[in-house]
Amino acid sequence: MTQKQVSNLHYFCKHLPKIELHAHLNGSIRESTLVELARERAVTLPTKLLKHEAEHHDPDKEALFFNGKPRSLEECFEIFGYIPSCVNDAAALKRIIREVLYDFAHDNVAYLELRTGPKVLTNCTKKQYVETILDAMSTFEQKEHARYNHESSCIDKKDCISFPLIPRLIISVDRSGTVEAAEENVNLAIELTRSRYSKYIVGVELGGNPTKNDFRIFEPVFKKARDHGLKVSIHCGEIPSEENESDSSEPSLKKAYEEALAIIDFRPDRLGHALLLPNSLMDMLILHPIPIECCPTSNVMTLELATHHGGSLVDGLKKHPQIDKWIKSSYPFSINTDDAGIFCTNLTKEYLLVAKVFELNENDLADILIRSIDHIFDESMKETLKRLISDQIEALKIT
Repeated sequence: MTQKQVSNLHYFCKHLPKIELHAHLNGSIRESTLVELARERAVTLPTKLLKHEAEHHDPDKEALFFNGKPRSLEECFEIFGYIPSCVNDAAALKRIIREVLYDFAHDNVAYLELRTGPKVLTNCTKKQYVETILDAMSTFEQKEHARYNHESSCIDKKDCISFPLIPRLIISVDRSGTVEAAEENVNLAIELTRSRYSKYIVGVELGGNPTKNDFRIFEPVFKKARDHGLKVSIHCGEIPSEENESDSSEPSLKKAYEEALAIIDFRPDRLGHALLLPNSLMDMLILHPIPIECCPTSNVMTLELATHHGGSLVDGLKKHPQIDKWIKSSYPFSINTDDAGIFCTNLTKEYLLVAKVFELNENDLADILIRSIDHIFDESMKETLKRLISDQIEALKIT
């Protein structure tokens, strides 16, 4: 791909109204904000976090494909461990949610499903924590629509108008916690679907450290959520697994396989990552697909795929165990950021990275995007988004 082709594709990806389905609130915090909040609260952050300036907000650097911050899965969870000490009150929470919504909107994301687990902060209950986020989403959405309507009335601006961001929330369950804590979170999600915030609560998810606990102990909780009309996403296939029952097999590989099989049998609405599933499980999914939330840069970094290539995300992503197969088989998957702040990325960069590595053109990217709209949890927005985004794609191709 020539530099001119990369530049043209970057323009297309930047102005493409995108869909984000796998973004963690805490992981999307601006690095500069995390550092500032830590300083205010006398929290000492890891030296590794402070070595570089954040890059993902600099538009001139979005076309670079090098990982300036190599972080393993363990290091990512270490950084996550510091965030609660920095975002420990309502003021900090309001700040990060405003900034995260702004950053996704600025990246021309048309629809965002943000996810977070309810937390107790200083003078803030779990319910108040979630309501603070939902209030911010409601306010931001109103301002976005006002902006869009104003810009639409200005004829000279019509060519550069970005769609108003539609934010929605997924309530997370931490798999390293207890079943009781999981049920508390799901009950809160169910309660809020009956409140004035009902349109914003679209689902629940299981995430967190994949080496802790097992989906099967939480399965009844997610069945309850499903029975109450909530969509379900489950992180799956983040660690190696193996069906082989030979004496030489690691027990942990067999256990991970059995858990992944149980998740697939549960038939959640989406799977998070699913990058290390063995062929036997992927064959099951090919026969009966469950849409997958793919997070390219996150996968490269947590699997350390770029370690031996001078930090090249391109060379690292070429080693991704699944994306090439998904593309060639037209398997349903979406492109997402996971933790934009932790990984110094944004959705424009993710689309461009996938295009460069797998030699995709504008039509290929548009096809992935349009098909990913079928995976969103807010059913009421599907047709509207398909129509608006399809129209914008055609306009971009013309220009």
